[in-house]
Amino acid sequence: MRGTAEPEGPDPGREQVAVCVFDLNNLRTINNTMGHEKGDEYIRNFAQELRTVAPEDQFVGRDGGDEFLMILRGMDHAAVRHCLQQIRHHILDYSAHHPEMPLSYAVGYGLSTDLEVPTMRELFREADKNMYIDKNRAKMEEADVQHRTNLAILNFVKKQGYHFSLCLYCDAQQDRYRALRAGAEAFLAADGNYTGAAEQIAWQLCEAGQRHALRDALQLANLQQVLKPDAPLVLEFQRKDEDTIHRGRLTALYGDAVDGKLHHFVLGVEYFRDSDEKIVNERKPLTQYYEQVKQSILESGDYVDALMQMAEAVYTVDLTHDSVENIFCREGARERINAKVEVPCSYDEYCRIRSDLVSPDTRENFRIMDSSAKMLERFRNGERQVTVEYQETTADGGHIWLQKTMLMSEDTVYDRQLGHERTIIYGITLLKDTSAFHEKDEQENRRLEAAYQEADFESKAKTEFLNRMSHDVRTPINGIMGMLDIIRSHRDDEARVDDCLQKIQLSASHLQALVNDVLDMSKLKSKETTLEKVPFELTALLKEAADLVDAQLIETGITHTRHKPECSHTHLIGCPVQLRQIMVNLLSNAIKYNRPDGRIDTYTKELSCENGIVWYEFTITDTGVGMSEAFVKNELFRPFTQEKSDARTQYKGTGLGMSIVKELLDKLGGSIQVSSTLGQGTTFAFRLPFAVDTQDEETQALISTDKSRKLAGVQALLVEDNEINMEIAEFYLTERGAAVAKAWNGREAVEKVKAEPRRFDVVLMDVMMPVLDGLAATREIRALPYPAAGVPILAMTAQDTREAAQECKDAGMNDYLAKPVDPDRMAEKILHWTRQQAETSSPAQPAST
Repeated sequence: MRGTAEPEGPDPGREQVAVCVFDLNNLRTINNTMGHEKGDEYIRNFAQELRTVAPEDQFVGRDGGDEFLMILRGMDHAAVRHCLQQIRHHILDYSAHHPEMPLSYAVGYGLSTDLEVPTMRELFREADKNMYIDKNRAKMEEADVQHRTNLAILNFVKKQGYHFSLCLYCDAQQDRYRALRAGAEAFLAADGNYTGAAEQIAWQLCEAGQRHALRDALQLANLQQVLKPDAPLVLEFQRKDEDTIHRGRLTALYGDAVDGKLHHFVLGVEYFRDSDEKIVNERKPLTQYYEQVKQSILESGDYVDALMQMAEAVYTVDLTHDSVENIFCREGARERINAKVEVPCSYDEYCRIRSDLVSPDTRENFRIMDSSAKMLERFRNGERQVTVEYQETTADGGHIWLQKTMLMSEDTVYDRQLGHERTIIYGITLLKDTSAFHEKDEQENRRLEAAYQEADFESKAKTEFLNRMSHDVRTPINGIMGMLDIIRSHRDDEARVDDCLQKIQLSASHLQALVNDVLDMSKLKSKETTLEKVPFELTALLKEAADLVDAQLIETGITHTRHKPECSHTHLIGCPVQLRQIMVNLLSNAIKYNRPDGRIDTYTKELSCENGIVWYEFTITDTGVGMSEAFVKNELFRPFTQEKSDARTQYKGTGLGMSIVKELLDKLGGSIQVSSTLGQGTTFAFRLPFAVDTQDEETQALISTDKSRKLAGVQALLVEDNEINMEIAEFYLTERGAAVAKAWNGREAVEKVKAEPRRFDVVLMDVMMPVLDGLAATREIRALPYPAAGVPILAMTAQDTREAAQECKDAGMNDYLAKPVDPDRMAEKILHWTRQQAETSSPAQPAST
């Protein structure tokens, strides 16, 4: 044994003798991971191979543990090295054929001719010393090979499109792993037993209920079966930590195989950040960025290449001696960022030249880093990284935004001229083009400026609108109150009373039009308007539109001529309500801005009819005050605008009519053209498509007959808590022949329907009432036994919105009427639902409104 006695044999003092000491690598690792039996097998394999390749006439033996001895006689340095080289080649060949447990060793020798007193003990010491030198050399070579292998594997992973936070390279046959990449959240050692790591991974990443399944999936026996070159294994995981759920993905990638069995594979972990997660710790994203930069540098064969992935140009600066030493530019960047400079050169002078290119408003930023002295002062104050951003003029006269970052570090160099060491502060400077970011920022600023101007314009327009409203609302109210005073004073003068009532009706219509304009515009802007396409007759609708403005025509003395329509198809399917609204708005506009005793002409012309779609053009001309070209182009269809907003003594409206027309035409797929001359008049021409109604004349006649039916024989329950509204609705119903029973709240309504379940043909239900509101009352009626539960219920509500209509439908109402109630519309809906109820003879089902 070594260190106990001189071995018998050759005498190094009389003949040339070499003592070689072999020390096995990795025995402890094999014992710890594969067991001591495998460790003993490892020793036996090496002993057998060493004896096989060593000269037969020379001594080979084990020196205990993992060390072996070989004594060579009659050999000089060259012969000994040749012998050891043969052994090295033999062992490498063996390892290539036994990758499951390759042999690795270090060796050193001592030669008797090198020693003054060549005893066997001194030869052992010399060989042992040289063996440790060889072991260190081998470790460095292995580390270098491993590093290059790691880079190749990471490059392979990158090409596959993966970006693992934790990346392991695993040996399935040795049950080992080593970490190729481990970020701040790593929880495994740099290397170790793979089976143990799989257990730790399952425990760390999964909740208790998922660990068993993940652990089984990661077992080597399973991976041998499922992992293929073109079929990675992908496993999702999640774990709840207090109120946070951590999610991610495990991916196993096939590496290689030996004799058909999996040998190497890659196991990677990706963490997902929840898109709704708020970053409360500002260090977290900075840490992630640092890890990515560090990995990029460590995993690159050339640190410059790694840095160039983050910047257009990189240059190194000796700040201590004010010298730019090297400049590296990404392809095409040198010209773009004006980086043409001869190095080495003064950093201060380099910055002075570049400052002429910097825009005046960002020059102060640039000056933060424009001299070596400034950067050295910052370094002495503890700063290691400084970043500024500025704008430069490019060679072609354009502009570029640059982000300049300098990373500073201290280095010690030996100065041959001075004959001693000295300290130098170095800086690595990165120039990054941030123009794209600033372009987005500038676009956003321009968008915000435009939005501000738009909002400011609308705010001013609304202010002007409110100023007009203060006059426009008071004018008809004063008229109504004045007419009422006249009626009280002339009750016996029927002609005078009728004249006052007509003017009250006109003033009330003006007020209603004012409110409707505001509400219509609000609904159009919030997308609440529902376009219901139904059959209608065009000539009848045009007459209705003209009749609606007839009172205004009489009042103003304006002549309205409706020219005979040039059309072949008048039975159409479309949106008659919206068409009527467009016509009334345009006619009202022509009346309001006409001159006394002026004229209005309307024309209707069929343009084309193909595949059941007919296009019409509607033209309205007036002899009014006209509009300027600029107003027509820029202001006409904006809300709350009028070209003349001076005080006036007659109702002129809200300034919303034309914007409502434009919004409706856009929704209907139409268009509008306007021509106007100041002092002469205006022409509006709009076009709309309709579907041709192919129903026969008999069906059309039936529809017409249905629309003209009265309410004779209809038993109606009217539910309303306001006395005036009750009186008005009762008048409308009884005037059309209906019999009316009254209830003053929802509770009374439920009791009446419950007491006489077959009496009522329809219930007209106010929504907002005391005791029990209309929605709750409807639900209770629908819960009653048939036939009470099937009675049609129509809501009467001042809330004319999509949400209000849906609430009525959800409560079980069949339809709804918006207040103020149009009596003809109310009669039409009552006839529709009572007829449908009679036809089905089953509980009424709520219909979409």
